[in-house]
Amino acid sequence: ADFNFGCLFRMANLKVLKAEKRNLLSSFFITLLIGIAYQQMITTVDTSIRVNGITIENILLILTFFFISMRFFIGNQLHLLSDAFLRLPGLVWIYDLMVIIVQSMIFIFLGGYVTVGANANSGIGFIELLIMLYSVDVGWISSQWLLGKYYPRWKREFVPKEWAILNFALVVIMVCVFILFDNLYCLGGVALIFIINLLGFIIDVVLIDHYEII
Repeated sequence: ADFNFGCLFRMANLKVLKAEKRNLLSSFFITLLIGIAYQQMITTVDTSIRVNGITIENILLILTFFFISMRFFIGNQLHLLSDAFLRLPGLVWIYDLMVIIVQSMIFIFLGGYVTVGANANSGIGFIELLIMLYSVDVGWISSQWLLGKYYPRWKREFVPKEWAILNFALVVIMVCVFILFDNLYCLGGVALIFIINLLGFIIDVVLIDHYEII
């Protein structure tokens, strides 16, 4: 009985240590990348202010970046630190971490397009990167369901389908905005982008609130 208790105690300690290592690594990478994204945003804004001063369009783009980055940063961090996720096999953890790192890298590029001037004559801009970000998230959540369906070890306690539906709707709306506006970065276009993504933030963080932080 003592031997069995000792084995169980060591196994529990190993699980705790593994969880702590995962938390440390994931927090380090995500915090580092989101910090770089904000540094990129600050550099872009500083350059724009020196040349063009402060404009309403740029303020709206900066606020859009802030709300989207906060939404993804909070959601991704809470996902990686959740007990249900930490109980999953290591390959699932690596898979999710890689996708979240990709999303964080998109934010780095997004930070370079938070001004109207940065989007001028650019082959890819703020709204295209937003569409890419939301599309990656929809694909990731869809893959969680598919992998869990065909590989029992990858099955999760829950798949955040509401996030997939919300982000798919945002992709459709962003594509429509992209098609309808000849000049996306006029005041009307930028204001619409801000309002749409602010609503997405409110729906996600306040109404869906998967991790009950509100």
